Amino acid sequence: MNSVNVEFGPDEFASAQGLNRWLARNGFAPTATAPDDLDLARTITLREALRSLLRENNGAPADERARRVLDRIARECPLVVGFDGGAPDTLLRPARTELPGVWAAVLAATVEARLDGTWQRLKSCREHRCEWAFYDRSRNRGSRWCSMAVCGTRAKMATYRGTRATSNAGASGG
Repeated sequence: MNSVNVEFGPDEFASAQGLNRWLARNGFAPTATAPDDLDLARTITLREALRSLLRENNGAPADERARRVLDRIARECPLVVGFDGGAPDTLLRPARTELPGVWAAVLAATVEARLDGTWQRLKSCREHRCEWAFYDRSRNRGSRWCSMAVCGTRAKMATYRGTRATSNAGASGG
């Protein structure tokens, strides 16, 4: 989800080169053929649908459209069960290669996070200019912002300014 800085840009998935750099940095092989515009658009669609689910983990209403998008992408990116070197745990692995395999790996990580209980701690920052994905390490799972120093302060200042404006309007008679 953090492949784009919502406030300042750039979007790493805006170009084939950017997507290939992201793939390499995150342990995936760069695509053998350059991703086309449809590949880039589908990658962004997947990212934004997942970001919407992370907003839900931070108090936003359920986004049924995002769920339908993920269901559609998942149908095109099958996962298979694999077993690692005698380990007792089963692992979900992509059945396809290239970008559909990457999308499947991302969906597999999502499923595994849901199963191991970490999913609810993954959130999207409530600051609409940010929406950075973060892991809520607080004991009560109550973190709202990716950074209290930046986004939390922005939100608190906006609330303060709104309260001041309201009280000043009331004090001036109107």
